[in-house]
Amino acid sequence: MRRRVAALLIAVLTASVLVVGVGGSSGAAVQSAKKPLCKGKTQAAAEAAIEDAFLHFLDGAQFPEVADKAPFIEYMSAPSVSPELLAYFTASKEKNASAAANTSVVVNTIQCKGKDSVGVKCTAKYACAQYDLVLGGNPAPGIAGPGYAVLVGKVWKVTARTFCDLSAGGDASVFETVDACLQSSIGEKPTDLEKA
Repeated sequence: MRRRVAALLIAVLTASVLVVGVGGSSGAAVQSAKKPLCKGKTQAAAEAAIEDAFLHFLDGAQFPEVADKAPFIEYMSAPSVSPELLAYFTASKEKNASAAANTSVVVNTIQCKGKDSVGVKCTAKYACAQYDLVLGGNPAPGIAGPGYAVLVGKVWKVTARTFCDLSAGGDASVFETVDACLQSSIGEKPTDLEKA
């Protein structure tokens, strides 16, 4: 059962982030006069932006197009794009497209200071989130581990690490076959980054 759910999960994730020729689309991203740091007077706005990033990333019904999702995922849009990650998503597009329409997400908590349940440091620019996937309208607690969002310029984006960790739930070889995922999982930038 877990294997089937994990396979569905990777299908949804890859289908939800795919597009050929993702360009910079700053209009869909969160823009404001101040950086929405996850602290003080801007914490509420930051938490809303983080939740919105997860929603864009994982809600296949509400945001079915990659053009809607890419601005909210690290290394999928300006300022830096990993062609390897895009190729990984593109290769999975046709195989997994239908599963994404039945997936969404509920963000339970966002933490902006201290350490999360697995010891990752949460800061005003690197937030930790606990969330549950919603598959076919039914919450699926425990499938997704902790997730992370990073402030890139003035935009909160779900981290590449979060995408890769979720993908590994359905395809453990992702860390062996996609160097950008391995590099992101250990806190390094992908070596293939290009300016967008």
